[in-house]
Amino acid sequence: MPDTNPRITDVKLLFSVTLLAGEILLSSGAEIYRVEDTISRLLALSGYAGGESFVTPSCILLTLRTPDSEAMTTLRRVPVRENNLSRVAETNTVARALTDGKINLEDAYTRLVLIREKKGFPVWVKSLILLFLPACFFLFFGGRSLTAGMICLLTGAWLALSANLLVRQSVVPFFQDLIRAAGAAFLASLAGRYLATQDFSNLIIISSIMPLVPGVAITTAIRDVLHGDYQSGTARAAEAFIIAAAVAVGVGAGIFLYRLLPL
Repeated sequence: MPDTNPRITDVKLLFSVTLLAGEILLSSGAEIYRVEDTISRLLALSGYAGGESFVTPSCILLTLRTPDSEAMTTLRRVPVRENNLSRVAETNTVARALTDGKINLEDAYTRLVLIREKKGFPVWVKSLILLFLPACFFLFFGGRSLTAGMICLLTGAWLALSANLLVRQSVVPFFQDLIRAAGAAFLASLAGRYLATQDFSNLIIISSIMPLVPGVAITTAIRDVLHGDYQSGTARAAEAFIIAAAVAVGVGAGIFLYRLLPL
């Protein structure tokens, strides 16, 4: 039977494993309370009471004090964040296995490194998903026009193409969302005029911008606030608001450009 309360003797390696797990969770969009809880449980394996962490949406401050007053402290900045719930689940699984004594410290570190280096879906898969997402949302919202559905495929193609181009050009994320939303609204309005689908134009635009809506960021911000992490919750809410504002301004700009065209 595995030891349910294993004691880790290699404190430095435990410190590295804890920091790595926290970094993966934070960079993958996990809630602040989840990151701090995982760090607390892992540091408790040392048997020392001096483990503390302070986590914000962009950095991790971690410290562990041993009985002989030797303190290990580090600050890890996490500038790049994305929503990757698969990595969050895999990291939680490794952390639970380590705390339950089912794997040793070396195995945990190896698995976490693999999770960190694990790449997501290839670009062509993401592009294919973006191509069909607007059409799927169109059907979800009750759209029943084949022509309008084809226009959604057109706006989906724009979202996929613009995503790759704007990332390669290192465009600021705010303007990425603005440009993509503006192009989708403009194409939806323009195609609707010539294909006689004006009755579905608003629904097409809504379906086209749904992939840009920061739903996960809003949900994470609310969960952080409910758990008392007001600083991180406010920061994530501000990030979600900026994305939503960029999408809204982009849609307005796209419709404005369309109305400038001669009838």
